[in-house]
Amino acid sequence: MSNVRAIAKEAGVSIATVSRVLNSHASVGPEVRSKVLKAANRLGYVSAVGKRSTAYLAFAYTGPASLNSPFDARLLAGIYEAMEETDYNLAVINPQRDKEPSESYSQFFMRKGVRGVILRTTAGTRHICQTIADEGFPAIVVASRFDQPDMSYVYGDSLPCSKQAVEHLISLGHKRIGITLSLIEDSDHADRLEGYRQALSEAKIEYDPRLVFRMPAQRPDGAQLVKRILSSGQPPTALFITDPAVVIGAVNEAHRLGVSIPDELSIIGFDDGDDRHNVLPNLTAVCQDASQIGYEAFSALKRRVEAGAGEHAPFRQAMPTWLEVHDTTGPVPGRPIRILPDGTRAEPVSR
Repeated sequence: MSNVRAIAKEAGVSIATVSRVLNSHASVGPEVRSKVLKAANRLGYVSAVGKRSTAYLAFAYTGPASLNSPFDARLLAGIYEAMEETDYNLAVINPQRDKEPSESYSQFFMRKGVRGVILRTTAGTRHICQTIADEGFPAIVVASRFDQPDMSYVYGDSLPCSKQAVEHLISLGHKRIGITLSLIEDSDHADRLEGYRQALSEAKIEYDPRLVFRMPAQRPDGAQLVKRILSSGQPPTALFITDPAVVIGAVNEAHRLGVSIPDELSIIGFDDGDDRHNVLPNLTAVCQDASQIGYEAFSALKRRVEAGAGEHAPFRQAMPTWLEVHDTTGPVPGRPIRILPDGTRAEPVSR
């Protein structure tokens, strides 16, 4: 009971009240519950499972899961690498499924034996990250950034290199440049769109919303993208595809249709690891090290958990991205191609 006694002393309440809060009893008012949970978080309390205290850090999605994406696979590889250097284990948990309506997030994590959590969020679920931070539970967000002063995060700073990528296409003579973004909005894809818009604006090229394509981040969707854009009345001569799986599907489909890259269509992709070297021709891409993002996030969360009680400055790290120019970008073609729905070529269209 020593941990419970310490929480009771810190919060200025009885041991019984602490016990009721930690066990999610509805009889405790919200103000007292908040006071107890903040005290528990300051003291680094973790619930006991069986006869021993757990040593788990967790990974959780606040919105839809994307474990099958190249980014998340490499992110988790980096988290696992960092975990192997510690005495901690990693738990992958689902608050959307397992959290009781009456529980706070801190109560939920404590019940699961979790001492800190790495959060993967979307534009529509960012408020959950803020709620967890307000409760004082040790947490760090990956692949997103926040303006709120108490949020910790690690993300890839892709805006400058996204702008550089589009500037590269413009320097080759391209003016009709399409961009593809994930159907699920987050700050990463918002940055890439902003870089695209800035490059067009500075080159005095009008932004055309019809050249912005949103789709699920899956390889088959890249194939559908190429069919869709090349069968349109005025297809773009270049594409900036901001998801690794989509760009591979797009390149493969272009090959299947007999579209020459980059002679007839230039493509810049996004690469979270080294997939740019596994595509023919080798892919021009904005690159980031997703595994390093995971490694840094786990390491920072471990330090926060082990610091224990007291005030903690938020941890914020912007990981660099870089543009690598390879073989999928070239000068604007003299005449853009157009593919009919049956896969045959139409007569050349005017730019």
